[in-house]
Order: sequence, then C-alpha cells, then structure tokens
Amino acid sequence: MRDAPLGSPLLLEPLLIERPWGDQRLARILGKPLPPSARIGESWETANEARVAAGPLAGLTVRELVERFGPELLGERGLAASQPFGDFPLLVKFIDADDVLSVQVHPDDEQARPFGQRGKTEAWHILAAEPGAELVVGLREPLPPARIRQLLAEGRLAAALERLAVHPGDTVFCPAGTLHAIGAGILLYEIQEQSDITYRFYDWDRVDAEGRRRPLHVEEGLAVLRPANRAQRLEPRAIDAWRELLVVCRYFRLERWAVRGRHELPLQPALTFHVVTCIAGSAELRADATRPVPLALGRTALVPATVTTLHVTGAATLLVASIPDWPDVSGL
Repeated sequence: MRDAPLGSPLLLEPLLIERPWGDQRLARILGKPLPPSARIGESWETANEARVAAGPLAGLTVRELVERFGPELLGERGLAASQPFGDFPLLVKFIDADDVLSVQVHPDDEQARPFGQRGKTEAWHILAAEPGAELVVGLREPLPPARIRQLLAEGRLAAALERLAVHPGDTVFCPAGTLHAIGAGILLYEIQEQSDITYRFYDWDRVDAEGRRRPLHVEEGLAVLRPANRAQRLEPRAIDAWRELLVVCRYFRLERWAVRGRHELPLQPALTFHVVTCIAGSAELRADATRPVPLALGRTALVPATVTTLHVTGAATLLVASIPDWPDVSGL
C-alpha cells in the first residue's frame, strides 16, 4: 500500500484547555488521557495549533497543513471559507461544563472583521447531560439595551433568560448575535467558525477566592446582540440507512454516522475536507490504496479533499463536519 502525504485521513492531536468550570468527563466518558487533577474544560480538536498525531506529516500543525497544502487539503469550498485569513475555517471542540458558563454573545462576520477575525456561529451536539441540565438560548423576549443594562445593574438578568432542557443526542444551533450559556453537568461537541471572539455579558455574580468578579464586556456585547435571536433544537434528517443530517448553515454541515460493519462512501472530489470525530465505539478510516487509520473514542481525524472514496469500518457513532455547498442552505 502507498501513503501519499494527503492520500489518507490525518489523525489529530488536540489542544487541551483548562477552565475553572471544567472537570474530567473528557476522560471518564470519552477516554481522553488527561492530567488527573486538571480541570479540562475544552478539547480543541481542529484548532490551528492542533497537530497531526501520526504518519508522514506527524508534528505539523493544522495551520501548517493549510499553508503547505491549501487547495488539496481544503478543497474548493474549504479554501474559499479559509479566506482572507488563510487558516483552517472550522473549529471542532469538546466542552465539559461542570459549572454553568458565563452568559456570552459573539459577533457575526461583518462585526468581527475590524478585529481581523471571523464571527462565531456555532452548533452543539449533546453527548452527556445530568438530570435537569439546560442551556441558556436567548432572551425570553426582545429587550432594548437600556432595559438590559437596568436588569444587569439590579442583578435580575437571570430571570429574563430563556432556558432549554437538553438530553444526550440533542443538536442545538446558535447563530451569531444570540445570548447563550452552557449549563452545568453537560458534555458536548461543538462545531463553529474558527474564531475566539467572546463577549462575556453576565457571570452569575460570581467572585473568585479574593472576592473579584471576572471582567464583563457589556457594551461590546450589546453592540452585537440580536435580542430576538434564539438558539434552536433541530431534528435530524435521514440521508440514508446509516447517515443523518444534524445541521447545515452557510458555515458548516454536520452529519451523524451510525457505523455498523463496512461502509464505502464516495466523496465529491476537490470540494471540501471532512472532520470525522468518534463519539461512541471505535472505527477505522481508509482511503483507496492506503493503510487504515484507527479512530478511537474521543479522537478526531481530518480527511483531506483529495480523498475521493472513504472506507469506514467498525461499530461507532461518528460526527462529520464539512463545508456545505451554498444551495444546500438556501432559505436557512
């Protein structure tokens, strides 16, 4: 068998991010090797600084892959999505929330452009949720900025927030400009634009050990907030006997694959990469005439746009992200 540099899936080594609200669910549920005492809140699977874990390109960062292989790695749609930043356009994460996160809002592309970044539209797929776990998905009703400032000053914003109870298997779409927060007791997969602009709007009046509150960005948040926006739970749509479409928007397409045995999937050549993440079981990925790449629970592989047929073998549930064709999302 032959192994051209971009001829087969690339197993990735993510960035692990400590957060004060993190825990060890990434180890307990997804089998990720974590420092035993660390509160790991996020695993950035396709960060620009994530690295290839094995094979002839081992050690290269995702950004270096894009710089070296550009169109071959990303495909026509992916290359367009990477501009004008010249990086990998999608960020796949795992998030472990042992405590409720701050209430946040993100700008859209136009609002983020002056800061040299993309906006941040995102979607979540719930992997584990304790009884009663919920997301903040917007305001109960649209409110003008003056009323929001008043509620914040009086410590009463929490009562104005809309909440959504979630369960494993739910998918929730959150467009830029939506006030939102991930609640306690949730482990989820997140797909988003490759961006890290976050305006912390409200932090539940928490203080640290010295009695200090975390900085807030209320005025910046109000400038990008769309008060009528709500994050929405979406129903999956069957593609065929083993694949479902979970969400599609102008930035990303997310599918769920139920792998049982052997599957052969033709891919449209040179259009888009695919990011394949194992959330249950294990699988092997193989392109024609290459060695299989093992994909264990909690691991992510990047399938370059040069791969025209993907062979998937195993007993697993996979989440697969790619760049959609614009007609796919007309009317959304």
